[in-house]
Order: sequence, then C-alpha cells, then structure tokens
Amino acid sequence: MDLEKTLKNAEKPKNEEETPRFVVRNAAFALSPQPPIKWVIEQLISEGSLSVFYGEPGSKKTYALISLAVCVAMGKPWLGHVSHPSNVLIVDEESGERRLTLRIGASLLGELGDENTPLEYVSLAGFKLDNKNDVIEIQELIEERQAGLLVIDALADVMEGDENSKQDTQPIFSALRKIAESTNTAIIVIHHSNKSGGYRGSSAIKGALDLMVKIESDNDSNWVNFKSEKTRDAEGVKFTGVATWTEDQFYLSEADGSEKPRTKPPSQEYVINYLSRKNEASVSEIMDHADTCSPEAARRAIYSLASEKVIERINAGKQGKAAIYSLVEDLDDD
Repeated sequence: MDLEKTLKNAEKPKNEEETPRFVVRNAAFALSPQPPIKWVIEQLISEGSLSVFYGEPGSKKTYALISLAVCVAMGKPWLGHVSHPSNVLIVDEESGERRLTLRIGASLLGELGDENTPLEYVSLAGFKLDNKNDVIEIQELIEERQAGLLVIDALADVMEGDENSKQDTQPIFSALRKIAESTNTAIIVIHHSNKSGGYRGSSAIKGALDLMVKIESDNDSNWVNFKSEKTRDAEGVKFTGVATWTEDQFYLSEADGSEKPRTKPPSQEYVINYLSRKNEASVSEIMDHADTCSPEAARRAIYSLASEKVIERINAGKQGKAAIYSLVEDLDDD
C-alpha cells in the first residue's frame, strides 16, 4: 500500500498545488471592501452568472439571443442596455450549422460587424451536460477561447435526463454554476415554454439561476417582449424590441412599451419626411442628412420601413448601383 501511495505522488509535478474543495471565510472578510458587480450587459447579465431565456416556438428567442451575443462581441448596446465587449462562444445543439451560420451572418451584417468580431460557435457536437467529460470539455473550450459569454441552445438538447425531474436537472445547473464561477463567464441557456406559457421542466431550474427571462412574440409580429421572472443582481426588467429582417440582415431595435405604438419612432418619421420632400434618395443621402436621429438609426429605419412596405427600393436588381428609395404611392397618412 505504501508503494502505491509513493507511485501516485511521484506522478504529480512537484510544483503542482491542489485546489482546495472550499475556502472558509470569516466576518472580517465579509466586512472588507468587495469589488463591485461587473456586467456583461449593464443591469441585466453579470460576469460569472447563470441565466435562462425561454419562450414558445416562433417567439424569436434564438434570433434574439444571437443578436445579444453579436452586440456583446462588438461592445454595442443591446435594446437600450449597455454591453461590455467580450469574446463570445455559442454552443448549438438545436439549429444545426447551416441554419445557425446564416442567422449569425445576418445578425453580424445587421449590426455592421465584420470578420474580426470575436464571436465563435460550434454546432451539433453532441455535448451532454450530465456527462462529466463533456462538462470538462466545455469548460476547457471556454478557457481556450477566453469567452466572457457562453450561449447554449437549447437545454433539452444538452441533457440525457428528464427536464421535469429535479434529480436530473439539478446536476446540470450545478455543473453550469461551477463553470460560470471558475471561468467568470456569463452563461445563458435557451429553453422552451410549457403548454401553459411558463418555462418547461422542474422548479429546480429557476432556483438555480441568477436571471430568468421570458420572451414572447406572435408569429406574425415583429415585436418581441422580454420580461424578467427572476433576478439576483439587479432590479426586474421589462422591455421590447422590434425584429427586422432584410434580404441579408437581421437586427433588433429598441422599442417603448409592450405593444406596437400608434406613432412611428423618430428615425422612421425622419425617413418618411425626408422622402416626402425629396421624392427619392439613396441610403447614404438619407443617412448624411439625418438631424433628428443618428445616421445608424436612419439606416435601420430605411430597412424597417421597406419591410413594412411604407417605402420601396425603386432601382432593385441593378447590381453595383446604390440603393434608391421612395415612398410607396398608396402610403396611408394615418
């Protein structure tokens, strides 16, 4: 037996220090100055946190989280929330590489990202978080890519067990918690609604989280509503985004309230008024003369209005030519 112990100890490097299982703190430590919360997205997602965003099929939850991921990678605000630039990793076990690539590409173009945007993704690797080896591999992947944000799509696809069972779900979220704590990475899991509109699965899921957000959107609506159902690091939030798709772009724009307003946003009003005066104009002309909104907001407004058929491109199909837009002739002033 002594020989076996000697051989085991000899296998370890002399300078290797074993990580203790736990550290005992005292009152003096609790009363000492502590660093403030560091945010990935201000007042929403903190470093080293664990979150679930869930919604029904067609609620645009995957598009919304890709939009969030792109904005964090670029350090751009996401739906009015300031983000801090960070490397981003997406682990997809639901969409598949072809579909996910198209969605990420559209979101990058929609946010004016480029090939240097620090966002990476893996698809259909078969990760299962109730497999210890896969948990280790995901943590190693995070550390290797130095990711500050990890998005996992979706919970049901990264576990072998029953999501309705506390015995099966609790180890999954315990593993994710340990990864988040040890890497200081914010982890978001995309999840599905149940038939009654709540999140699917065991109540242990919500208990394990720092943040839970419900996403709602009708299939025939561009409006996407977000509402926090649990927060640990900030106040509860409720906000709305407007999803816009063009031929090759996708982006979410900030909106006020949870329902579509009767009046249009200032950026759209600007574009309509400008085209009313000029009859027709290129995208660059409209952006250059923006006075009541930013040029970027004017650009997005052009595509939003085009998707709503309020304005139209009048030189479509002419390759190499700058896009020129005008108001649709039967535009209703109401």
